[in-house]
Amino acid sequence: MLRDFAPVAAAGDPLEAVAFASTMLGGLRDPLARDATARARELVDALSRRSGREALALLRAFAVVAETDELRDAARDGATSMRDRGASDYPWTARLDLEAVEAWQMRDVYGDQAMVVCVFRAGAAKHGIGVLVDFNHMSGWAKDIFVTDQPAATLREMRESILGEDGIGVVETISLPEARRRIEDGIAATDTTWQADVSDDYRDLRALALARCRAMPPAAPGREEREWSDADRGQFVDEFLAAAPIEGDAARYCARLLVDYGCDYDPATPLRVSPVRIEDFLLGFLPRRVMLDADDEAAMPDVLRAWTSWAADRAQLPEAARAELREVVEDCLERFADEYHDVANMSPARTMLSGLGEISGEADVRDALDRRMFAMPYFGARIGDEDYPQLDPNDPDERHLLVVGEHPEYHEALDDPDFDGEIDGVNPRLHIAMDEIVVAQLWDGDPPETWHAAQKLTAAGLDRWDVIHRLGAVAIEQLHGALTTSEPIDAAAYAAAMNAVQPESPRPRAAGGVYQLKISLRGARPPIWRRIRVPATATLPRLHDVIQAAFGWEDSHLHLFEVGGSRYAPRDFELDHTSDDRRITLSKALPRAGAKIRYDYDFGDGWEHEIVLEEVHEENGATNAVCVGGRRAGPVEDCGGIWGWQELCDVLADPEHPDRAERLEWLGHVPDPARFDLAAVNKALADIRVA
Repeated sequence: MLRDFAPVAAAGDPLEAVAFASTMLGGLRDPLARDATARARELVDALSRRSGREALALLRAFAVVAETDELRDAARDGATSMRDRGASDYPWTARLDLEAVEAWQMRDVYGDQAMVVCVFRAGAAKHGIGVLVDFNHMSGWAKDIFVTDQPAATLREMRESILGEDGIGVVETISLPEARRRIEDGIAATDTTWQADVSDDYRDLRALALARCRAMPPAAPGREEREWSDADRGQFVDEFLAAAPIEGDAARYCARLLVDYGCDYDPATPLRVSPVRIEDFLLGFLPRRVMLDADDEAAMPDVLRAWTSWAADRAQLPEAARAELREVVEDCLERFADEYHDVANMSPARTMLSGLGEISGEADVRDALDRRMFAMPYFGARIGDEDYPQLDPNDPDERHLLVVGEHPEYHEALDDPDFDGEIDGVNPRLHIAMDEIVVAQLWDGDPPETWHAAQKLTAAGLDRWDVIHRLGAVAIEQLHGALTTSEPIDAAAYAAAMNAVQPESPRPRAAGGVYQLKISLRGARPPIWRRIRVPATATLPRLHDVIQAAFGWEDSHLHLFEVGGSRYAPRDFELDHTSDDRRITLSKALPRAGAKIRYDYDFGDGWEHEIVLEEVHEENGATNAVCVGGRRAGPVEDCGGIWGWQELCDVLADPEHPDRAERLEWLGHVPDPARFDLAAVNKALADIRVA
């Protein structure tokens, strides 16, 4: 690093020097790197132990751009120590102090984006910092930063570009405190956005932009974003419909969707209209999140056209902007039907609700969602070497692929047309067929007795596939009777058989002692599991701590437990339809040997753990969990779920794979997926008091 910095220091340009330091700090803030602040402090400390001019000059630059007071103080102290040891400063370090001169904002008339440009002076030299702030999807996030040593020429070029011939740009001066507030708020919003879509220059110049903000006067806090009530939103809809030549329930519903979209995604300016907002709403928000019936879908084009005209009137947009809006609306409407009905664009919730027909009441909707989530909780499958990342359970053919995907042990046999045997005593094709029948009945809710039986078995502690297999046994009895007698299936007899399903006689209740649990990561091939002994008095939050330590998770995502059809999570998560997990102990969640519960971690990657009570040991006084066995290393966080982990293992195992170097750089080490370190797990568990 010092070798790279040497020519920068020799050139004598303070702006280049602080930009170099900012780039170093930006590299430490890479989202794939850990402990950025600690690593930055190590860097400053290492420089402080040097003795050359370059190290001293770089410390001077870090004292300007480091993000925390502690780091800036450490850099200044290190520089002072080096001077005391005889190191000499470059002359340009005296020109690091500067003053802010002026600030400009260049924006489009819609309010989609604004470029905030601030000009600074150090002696006779001036330079500028520009930050692009995007107001779509949140109330202003920074996505690009640039530096110029010719601010006057850059401002002139930008002014000519944004004003152009159509007159739909705005160039205006703003106060220095306001410029500082907009830049700092924009960078703070980007910092809280997961994998924000920013430029490479943004990462490199982020620290420099914040340093220049500190050279400007502080601004008063911005206004808090308003919470728009249901009454507020209804009033917006009424105002629009009073001015628009449309009417009817479908039109009102579509208008309310537009209002809700604005209030939820841009509460600062909920009625703003722009080409980006139109495209995001029509081709992004609606396909992913909203169920439209035929009347709603038919009404949407006229409502959107009227809304665009009404919102443009409210904003007093120039005619050139209105013409652009009309063109964008028609272009998006031409694509809307295809995008809306493309299953690849649907969210899981919309897929779950699709095709349900008329349902009244929140309880019925919740029950339907629970039923379908039980029937088919996955929308992707891997069969052999083929990946199917987005399948639609509403389509029977695609639902078949999802069922097959959950049985990797049968894939080779199913792919062989000549295979006519059994695997572990099971005919794969018959097994898949029965599972598919039960899944279809659960998905469609027909007959309803199938779902009632599934709930009964789940409440008794059976897991999903055990339930489906039990119900499949009922189905095959009915099918066998109909096939052998050539009579139609007796629907009443089938319903009665489902109603008669009962769980097996319960094993003796396990009231205390130490539980031996087998915790398995669902979908893992080869299996990944841990065998843990833990006091029966431990609560679900303590079991969460144990699982995190046993699998090497980082506890950086949400989680929940599912016990007998009910969901439990920490109260501060505020997850819908969950209860406080502190109320449940292991003895209550797992009342008898053989009982099962589920633990879900990271709802994005979807790590599902099956927890089975294997044995109860009559031991007393245990306060910690102990691991007594396991298999394979736990996956790494944020790798894309079990499919992503298996793909990552395949890449790492292939020295010639083109992505291997990139994956290793992301990981920071070479993992051994096959290694299970019992001692390391127990060392982590030793720090957790569970009872």
